[in-house]
Amino acid sequence: MRTALKNNFKKMTRIGAGGFGTVTAAALACVVTMSPSVHAADPNGSGAAGAEAQFDQALVASIAAGGRLYDNWMRELADRKPGEMHVLYPPEGEKAGVPDETWRCVTCHGWDYKGVDGAFESGPDYTGIKGITRVRGMKPDDITPLFTDEKHDFGNRLDKQSIADLSNFLAYGMTPVDMFIDPVTRRVKIEPVSASPHFSTICVNCHGADGRMMATIPPLGDVARADPWQSMHKMLNGHPGDAMPALRAFDMITTLGTLSFIQSLPSRDQLFAIARGGKLYDNWIDELDIPEPKDVHPAFPKKDSVREGSNTWRCVECHGWDYKGAHGIKGIDSKSGAHPAAIMKILSDDTHALGTYLKYEDLYDLASFVSFGQIEMREYIDPQTNKARGNAENSERYYLTLCATCHGEDGRAIRTMPPVGRVANERPQQALHKVLHGHPGDAMPAWQASMPPLIIKDMLAKLQTLPQRK
Repeated sequence: MRTALKNNFKKMTRIGAGGFGTVTAAALACVVTMSPSVHAADPNGSGAAGAEAQFDQALVASIAAGGRLYDNWMRELADRKPGEMHVLYPPEGEKAGVPDETWRCVTCHGWDYKGVDGAFESGPDYTGIKGITRVRGMKPDDITPLFTDEKHDFGNRLDKQSIADLSNFLAYGMTPVDMFIDPVTRRVKIEPVSASPHFSTICVNCHGADGRMMATIPPLGDVARADPWQSMHKMLNGHPGDAMPALRAFDMITTLGTLSFIQSLPSRDQLFAIARGGKLYDNWIDELDIPEPKDVHPAFPKKDSVREGSNTWRCVECHGWDYKGAHGIKGIDSKSGAHPAAIMKILSDDTHALGTYLKYEDLYDLASFVSFGQIEMREYIDPQTNKARGNAENSERYYLTLCATCHGEDGRAIRTMPPVGRVANERPQQALHKVLHGHPGDAMPAWQASMPPLIIKDMLAKLQTLPQRK
């Protein structure tokens, strides 16, 4: 059976002799023939890592459960989150303001289990705390006291079975990641894989064929390239509190091949994200087709009267169509060029409070617009006259073929909106934003990436020549 699996894998991925690069033949043979959950010891604690070691299937399930608890025991057990920070977590750490995050094992020890000596040696995940690889191969009974001592203090939070699962995971379930993942390139140490039967039949149901179907998480390809250790951990053990299958029952060749394939999957299309983000900036409630919040946005000035038909939760209400601010609130132009991840944090903070309503892909798209989609309106519109800096005659063919289909030749065909000419003259910045990004909740095309600025200027000039009355 194992020989057939190996041959089939080689056929699917076109791996030739020596194709596993720095993974030695001996090491590969070991992980192929051993139980996928153990790399350094047997469950009896003898220390034997022989290829013929047999393991109780209940133990494999316990190891996978322990892996999910290591990831997030609160989510896995549907348990109440601690309200205070873990005593071992450094007060200056990035997650100090989110107490429950400091209780996750992975927060301190990392997805590669090496803590400060691994991927968490610097950056926002840095804590200065050591890893846990030293306990690999120990007897589970000798690991259990580490969870119940005064330092870790899990004795009153986790039941005996959960502690046993965690102990089994630490003893037998920690993958020697350096054997399989290059710490510099972060790529799996095998030839790139062009197909994965396991991904295409198991993972695809939730993640989609390209790994981008779930709106609540980043594209799988991005995660696997940036943090392959997290991907491998979740592939082997599943996701806490979720129905995601744990692939620990398969051999390591299967896991590596699947991870290599995932690393080849695409990112979210950047141009699409920017255009959609522009529509979310305009009116994310209409774009997402969800009920609007009933209360006034907490950051909106209470002293300002809100005009009829406006919504204080729309980004444009506070930051304006020119992105420079409105109602005494600063604009977003200073964030142009910032990393989308940093902008996503701002969008989700207590001031903006959008994390309650927007999913990951929504926040990412909105952040992409803020970072990459803003333009300097004054380059397109004269701020003194509000007239477009273009030639209307040059865009006649564009308007008649691209816009008139919906808006009509005179811009008055859509009865549910004011004439295009009126909007373009009274609120040219708004009209320009919609030309560039489209209209929320509508199939209107976004032209920012498809047309050069000169044509956009001419297009706006053409709109300003259209009738302003119905």
